[in-house]
Amino acid sequence: MDFMLVLGLVGKRASGKDIFAKYLRDRYKFQLLDHTKDVLAPILRKQGKPMVRKNLTDLAMKLRKRYGDDILSKRLCKKIRGKGNLVVSNIRFPAEAAYLHRTFKDRFKLITVEADPRLRYERAKKRGTKGEKKLSFREFIKLESLPTERIIPRTMELADFVIANNKTPRDLYKKINNLIEKLGKKHL
Repeated sequence: MDFMLVLGLVGKRASGKDIFAKYLRDRYKFQLLDHTKDVLAPILRKQGKPMVRKNLTDLAMKLRKRYGDDILSKRLCKKIRGKGNLVVSNIRFPAEAAYLHRTFKDRFKLITVEADPRLRYERAKKRGTKGEKKLSFREFIKLESLPTERIIPRTMELADFVIANNKTPRDLYKKINNLIEKLGKKHL
């Protein structure tokens, strides 16, 4: 695994991690890997189960209980191909970030993506994935007490950088460009 820069993204649901990661992929040619899409979803498909939040949470917690809190990062790293730069989206547990840091050393940077709860709710309803389209705001916030969600603030505290995503995608892209420029001097 010969990567110049590995960025890990952590944040609460609908904070903008996916748009951040896709922008890095499209603009800067980062390889994009995601704990949910690249590790959990294929297992659920193989089991014939729908990709809804409850199934994702149950599977993730079952894997963590059996193999340790860093299992998703370990399995994700087995999917890495090639070289260049890498972005890992949807990091949740401190152990996942720690595993990536041990694997990639100073080339790994953890980034928190933050957004206002009401804005995250509107984004989640609009995208309508993982059974979130019909949730009330209260139900949306209540989901943050799930085991895979309540740990996220602890992981966010470990971040090397914090990006607020409360405006437009264009505003987020400017922030990402500034971050890449800052990191590029050392890593790219």
